[in-house]
Formats: sequence, structure tokens, C-alpha cells
Amino acid sequence: MALSLGFDPIFPPWILIGLAILFAAFSALLLLRRARGSLIRTLFFAALILALSNPHLVQEDRTAMSDITVAMVDRSASNRIGDRESETDKAIDALRANIQAAGGELRVIESDRKADRTELFGPLAAALADVPPDRLSAALLITDGRIDDISRGEALTAAERPIHSLLTGNRTAPDRRIEVIRAPEFGLVDRPVTIELRIEEDNIPESGPVALTIRRFDKAPQQRMVMPGVPFEITLTPERRGEMLVDVSVETAPDETVLVNNRALFSVNAVRDRLRVLLVSGEPHPGERVWRDTLKSDPAVDLIHFTILRLPTSQDPTPVSQLSLIPFPTERLFSEQLEDFDLVIFDRYSLRGVLDVRYFSNLLSYVEGGGAIFVANGPEYAEPLSIFRTPLEQVLPASPTGTISSTGFVPALTELGRRHPVTQGLEQPGAAPWGRWFRMVDNRVIDGQVLLSGPGEQPLLVLKRAGEGRIAELMSDHVWLWARGVEGGGPYQELLRRSVHWLMKEPDLEEKALSARSDGEDIVVERRSLSGEQAMVTVTGPDGSERTLMLSPGANGIAEGRLLATEAGLYRISDGEDETVAGIGPVGGHELSRIMPTDQIVRDVAQKTGGGIFWLEDGLPDIRHPSKQATAAGNGWMGLPQRRASRIEDIAQTALLPAWAWAVILAGLLALTWRKESR
Repeated sequence: MALSLGFDPIFPPWILIGLAILFAAFSALLLLRRARGSLIRTLFFAALILALSNPHLVQEDRTAMSDITVAMVDRSASNRIGDRESETDKAIDALRANIQAAGGELRVIESDRKADRTELFGPLAAALADVPPDRLSAALLITDGRIDDISRGEALTAAERPIHSLLTGNRTAPDRRIEVIRAPEFGLVDRPVTIELRIEEDNIPESGPVALTIRRFDKAPQQRMVMPGVPFEITLTPERRGEMLVDVSVETAPDETVLVNNRALFSVNAVRDRLRVLLVSGEPHPGERVWRDTLKSDPAVDLIHFTILRLPTSQDPTPVSQLSLIPFPTERLFSEQLEDFDLVIFDRYSLRGVLDVRYFSNLLSYVEGGGAIFVANGPEYAEPLSIFRTPLEQVLPASPTGTISSTGFVPALTELGRRHPVTQGLEQPGAAPWGRWFRMVDNRVIDGQVLLSGPGEQPLLVLKRAGEGRIAELMSDHVWLWARGVEGGGPYQELLRRSVHWLMKEPDLEEKALSARSDGEDIVVERRSLSGEQAMVTVTGPDGSERTLMLSPGANGIAEGRLLATEAGLYRISDGEDETVAGIGPVGGHELSRIMPTDQIVRDVAQKTGGGIFWLEDGLPDIRHPSKQATAAGNGWMGLPQRRASRIEDIAQTALLPAWAWAVILAGLLALTWRKESR
């Protein structure tokens, strides 16, 4: 309960001030002249001004408010190493008990556990904004000192509240770590990629070279000696498209207990520089432009397109020097440079005397050696000069029957096509039905996977593996009807793009593939197959230990399983036929690159706010509650200043004197003045 004097003037304050000045001047004049009764008149004027001010006693009923201390807790990866998290939790428990015993309140704010950077001052500023300033006692940072948003701490130094830092970890422990100087995220297939690193040491006597181990998928571990403090390079060459994981580790230093930063995991996404595609168009037709536009729109494709417009047997009296056509470079394309192409497409091509039989023999060897061919057929495939009548007959997946179907039909996904990555998802639920095609070469499948069918369930799109390479056939030249939007059209561009990239061995389009990824501390393994049956895989950890994992069947032919990783590093997963890898730990991460605790980053904030810096390995400092004007930190003790804030519950006002009392006082003073002057 608090008692104070208040005023509720009868007239506006400016009138009272004017009267007070006037009365004061008149009284001063009387006193200077030593007029009779001047002192009594002065008392009268003062009593009149006081009465007009309406003084009253204010009685406030107040409830004391608790002081609030805000603790910003570092839950980043570096502050969860070793005993740091348990140190943090013990400090929070001790602080809460002490503050509550003193009648205060502790508010705990935690940083993002999954972030790759430690940001404490941003969340702390947001938390302090929710605390009434008159109740805020102090702010605490419980951290290893590795803070990345220290620049945002400058705004908190003007708050006139101490910011104390309680630091976790052993500041004298030996530590050897791998520091990344340069690590590219992307690279080109068959082109060297260089990673630049340096080994740094803390609290370790000067030593000689240390052993470095480099591990890659499908490669035996490599070891080399490097000098601490001296930058060095690792050069690797991606051999296939996709993610290349590299695990680099350095030997443990004597008495070193924190080993998480002795290993670094890098991910290089390897892409092909350009996929070279040779498109050979035979009979001119509307679909020729569809092929060209689709391939040209793909930024990964470098297209070379030849259209045969004039046969060697053509008779033309025009001199050769005046012809705008160029000779078809058959020898250079199909003999000298054939291996330079990732894919060869024949669009409605027939034996027209342009390509000799030996070139088709070269194409056969090209496919069996790892190349790819796409044959887009028209009516000529059913004729005697069909490309089927060449050495490619040995690898082509479908043979013509000699007839053509000219009835309208809607291309349909086969059961296999609904699960195969090339055509899976082309038929979207609720989408408009596909438009019809009106011509197809009748055929029989020799060997291959039928993904699309035509009238009478005849094969329309057939894929096949041939030796080390791949080959595909489309048995109709009416895909251009979809491109023109006839009867609603269809997904022609996606169909052709996927088919082309499957032929060029796009990993995402493999019908049988094993993949793995990290999800926190878990390894998620997925096995895609056309059957999607249950499967067993073997997981080999960084230490060489093996565990088995059962994959459960899921949707779209994908079986999945999850396994808890026991340590950071590179894990190999095998199903007996295919292998893949997954990395556990930050890939090129910042958070664990430097893990030694430090007080240098928070020192400036502590000095500017009057806070202290304390190492929890020395024990929790003594907690005191000084006045808000006193020093807030000292040797071995931490101050949480008392704010003594309160909340008003009720206010009662009582007049200092009743009106009749003021009237009596004023009348008495007037009577004294009259009596004084009447003598």
C-alpha cells in the first residue's frame, strides 16, 4: 500500500499559475514596503491557491510483480557435442530453482536444433520484446560461444540490462578439425573437381604430418599425409551423373575426445556438360518439327539435325556449286564420330541409298557398347526398305508385320507402363482424355518392355536394353497430333523427353534403382522396381560393421525402409545387385566446422551491458539479486538485479481538508488581516 499527495484543481492550471504569480508579486511588494499585515496577507494568498488546487491524499493498493530473467539456450549441433547438452540442462535447472526461490520468473527460449548456423540474438531480441521493461532483470546466454548473428547483439546493448554468458564445453581440450576452404557443389561428368581443405589444431603441441583418408562410392579408400595448417587439394572425377558423396577424415589426436569435426562430408552434384544427340530425319512429315522443338527446348541437349532432302540417285541439272544443300557426312557421323553421340534418333528413316550397310553394323556395335538409338517409325517401317532389314534387326525390340492400321485410337498405358518411370504419371487423374492418333505400324514384340499400346493392344512404345546400350521404338508417326492439340492433345513433350533421357541412362528414370538419403539421424532407403516387392538390403557403416534392413512395399513400385545411424560418415547400401551410399552428418556444414568453445564472441556484449562471462566447467556462478543500480557481475558471482515492479489493484482518494475547513482558514486569515490594519 502506497500513500501520496495529489491535486485536482478547480480551475485550469494556467489560471492558478497566473493567480499564483500575481499574488506572489503583490506579497513581495508588501513585504518590501513593510506594510502592516503583509505576512498575514501572504499566508492568505498561499492558502487560497492551495484550496483552489484541491489537494487530496491518494492511497494505492499495489501487488508486487516478479522479476523476469530470459535465458537464450543454444541447441545447435555444436552445443550438443559431448557433455555440453547435459551441462546446459543442469544449468537451466539450477537457475530455475534459484530464481523461483527468490520469487522471480525464468523464461527459457531455445534455438533451432536443425539449423546449420547458431542464431541466438535474433530470437533473444524477439523474446525480450514480450517482457515489460520494468520487470526485466537480466538476459542469459547458455552457449558454447559459437554464435553467428553477433551483429544483431548490438541492438541489445542499449537496453541497460545485463547480458550474462554461461559457456559450455572444455576450453582446454585438444581438437583437430577439417576446415573447408573451397568445395564446389556442382561438377561435370568426367571432369576433375577440386576440393581445397586445411587441417587446423587447438591445444595440440606442434606435430608432423597427419593421416588423411578419402572415401568414395565404388572406390577403395585412399590415404595421404598432410601437414596441419597448410592448405591442400583433393582432386576427384565424377564418373556418372548424380550426387557424388565424398567422405574425408583425419586421424584422431592424442587425448582428443570430440571427433565429430575430424570428418567432413561433401556432396558434388555431377551433371553432363552437354548430351549430344544426332537426329536423322528421312521422309519429311509434320512430326519432324515436334522432334526438333522438343530436343531444342531441353537445355541439356546439344542437337545435330540432318534431314535427307536429296538422294544420291536424284537427277538434278543444277551445278553443285549452286546447290544450297550439303552432302550428308555419313563417314564422319557414322564411323569417325559415332561414339561422340549419346543418342542417335532415326525419324521415319528407310533404306534410301544414303547409309551403307556397314554403317548400320557400326550402329549395332555402338548400341551394344553403351550407345542409344531411338527409332520413330512411320509407314516405311512396314515396307521392304525398312530399317528393320539391316544389322540393327538383332537389337530392335519389335518386328513389322507388313501392314498399317489407319483407324483412330487413343494411346493407352499398359500395366507395365503405369509403373515404369518413363510413363508413370503421364495419365493424371481428373485430366482431360488424350486425343486420338490415326496411324500405326502393325508389329510383334521380339524382346522389350511395352509401355504404350495401340489398337488391339498392339505395342506402341517399346524399350529394350541391348548389351551395354539401349534402344527404343515408337510405332507411329502421329505424335504431332498431340503437339497440335487435336482432340485435346496429350503429354507428347514429357513422353518424348523421358524416353530420350531413359535411353541416355538418366538415373531418375531407371526402372530398377536403389537410393538412400539421410533424414536427421536416420538413413532412408528406397528401392524402385517394376514389381515393388519386399526386399532385404545390407547397410555397411563407416566402421565396416554390417546390418540388414527390410524394405516394405509401397506405392508405385517403391519399397522403403528406415535405419538409425550409429555414427557420422558414409554408409553403403546393397541389395545384392545394386549399390548406393548415404552420408550422415552435415554435408559441407558450417555448424560443426569449428566446435571449440570460446568467450571472444560474447565478450563485447558482456562489457557493454555490465554482464559477466562464466564457464560452466568451473561450476555455476553464485547468483545474487542486487539493486538495479548496483554492479551486476563480479568474480564468481552473477547478478540478477531486482526491479521491484508492482501492479496497481485499487486507488482511493481522500480530500486533504473539507471545503468548510478551507473556508474557516481563509475567513480566519481575513479576520486577522482586518484586525491588524484596524489598529
